Amino acid sequence: MLEKVANNQIVYFKILLGVILLSVFALALQRDFDHDELEAIHSSWKILTGERIYVDFFQHHHSLFYYTIAPIIDWVGENTNTLIVLRMLMFVCYLAMLWCAFQLAKLIFEDQKISWLSVLFLACLTMFSQKAFEVRPDVPQVMLALFAILLIFRHLKQPNRWLLYLSPVLMGLSFLFLQKTLFIIAGVGLMQLYWLYEKKLNWIELISYWVVFVLTITPYYMYLVIDNQFENYLFWNWILNMNFEGSFPAFKTIFNSFHYNHFLWIFFVVGVVICVKNRKMDIVILTLVLLATTFLVKAPYRQYFMPFAPFMCAITAYGLYRVMQPKLIMVLVLLIFLVPLAYYVRTVFVYTNRPQLDKMNWVLERTEPNDYVYDGDIYFNMYRRDIDFFWYSTEPGKGGLGTYKRLKPYSYDLYESIQKFKPKVVSTLFIENLDHPVIKSNYMKSDQYEDLLVRVR
Repeated sequence: MLEKVANNQIVYFKILLGVILLSVFALALQRDFDHDELEAIHSSWKILTGERIYVDFFQHHHSLFYYTIAPIIDWVGENTNTLIVLRMLMFVCYLAMLWCAFQLAKLIFEDQKISWLSVLFLACLTMFSQKAFEVRPDVPQVMLALFAILLIFRHLKQPNRWLLYLSPVLMGLSFLFLQKTLFIIAGVGLMQLYWLYEKKLNWIELISYWVVFVLTITPYYMYLVIDNQFENYLFWNWILNMNFEGSFPAFKTIFNSFHYNHFLWIFFVVGVVICVKNRKMDIVILTLVLLATTFLVKAPYRQYFMPFAPFMCAITAYGLYRVMQPKLIMVLVLLIFLVPLAYYVRTVFVYTNRPQLDKMNWVLERTEPNDYVYDGDIYFNMYRRDIDFFWYSTEPGKGGLGTYKRLKPYSYDLYESIQKFKPKVVSTLFIENLDHPVIKSNYMKSDQYEDLLVRVR
């Protein structure tokens, strides 16, 4: 009888998961593009055209992601279809993360019901599913880290030297995609120390794990040193980021998530308490460290919570099953499912990417491949050259440009750059004086977009 109830619950969870995944797929196809996605795609395009990252154009993230998606941009071409193709690739990574989350929950809690429920909760967690299909380096970074953690848990269950050595290789690749992997490393490292204390791991395994990790990332740093780019890398990826302007507390992001997923957060707390009582300390240590690291970041946007989310949802599912009756679980899960589903469906229709794509196409149709464009930040210029090293994050006194000018002297004269490079299309963003002779005598307002100027002479 109990087995039949459990099987019925699993079928129920699978049906709800299928529906929520369809809505997330629709989001990936239709939802507007985040600023960071356009930044990533344009950075990759610039590399394709021969520009050198950190030397010829501003970027403050690790470079592997831009090199990875460059062949896709080259294959699909300089058109807006490329953006959709890249979104679909990221959606595949999203599904891979869900699969990893399922496997991890199954290994840790040894219960199919909890495993399926944890994946359903992860798909319903808006702070995760709204970010995990975007064209951003966080997606492969977190995916590879989850695979690395899965392998180390499997090694713990059934010792296997290949799993022990493949895991740090994947963790190293994750780091090369994005430096935020340091937070995951902190969580995994503390969890391994706990395993060492519990005699589940020995010193040789621990040391060899991190030796392989270092060996994985060493070739990249050797290349930077040989190419005399290490100082550039260090400044743009670490020093600048640590001095970036603007901040807000992690509680703000958590509160926004609580608005859509309050039951998940409530039962997460319940699950943590029960995990501690049942001595499942490894998953608690890893999860709480990943959560705690978001409080160390100046601006912890939703993507910073992506590594934490799969483990949060696994603990949430575990806590729910330990305190609720089966019939009540079915009702509560439906309530948990309906709120994000409504949010996803509404987002598909209200925040469509069509206006963005139309604007990009409008600019492409009115410019030639070698033309310059001034975007202002990064909203519509995907495949045209920029007029300054700082091609985005140029808000006066803020962002990358403002932070850099506080650290080093830099001359940024927008009117001088427009006069020098003669961009065919100019955004009015951050142009303080539209009556400046360089603007007034050479540009007229577009008849379709009020914020765009077109060169007339």
